[in-house]
Amino acid sequence: MNSRLLIVPCVFLLLSGCQRVTVQVAEPPPADGNAPLMVYIQQLPFITAEAGYRATHILWKKQVFEGDFDALTATLREGKVIGDWDYGPDDALNRSAVGHMICRACDIRGGANWLLTGMGRYAWRELNYLEIASPLSEYGYVPGGQFLGILARAEEFQYKWRESAEPVQLGDEPN
Repeated sequence: MNSRLLIVPCVFLLLSGCQRVTVQVAEPPPADGNAPLMVYIQQLPFITAEAGYRATHILWKKQVFEGDFDALTATLREGKVIGDWDYGPDDALNRSAVGHMICRACDIRGGANWLLTGMGRYAWRELNYLEIASPLSEYGYVPGGQFLGILARAEEFQYKWRESAEPVQLGDEPN
């Protein structure tokens, strides 16, 4: 076989790279309460980094983070809830990132591969095993409505299996 025939597809693959999905949002997610944030997330076609980070912070610390996106990212990174990712505020989160965040926020340590590698794909699979998330495949993006379901089941998991966990306070009803 001619070696040039193999080189051409490889060059195109390398040049194409990975594509990042950015969600076009009219306004940034609200930072003034849990209920307005949940309404905002419900309307997203895919969960964005800023909305996902804010909701995960609420799940993790049981309080709303009122700072900007950079401060929120630094806080979550310092707490090891997120990895060394370079998501922008409007970038869609993939299932691996969501799995990683939720497992860290809920202190889910099950699953040998998740424990050994810390890779988000195994965190997503652990969430599937615990019936917090689905579908099984860790590839793709998470719609806003599905993310809300994951948050609800993750909170239920915390409340049911962690005796010290308290339910998240929803706050005032949105207008």
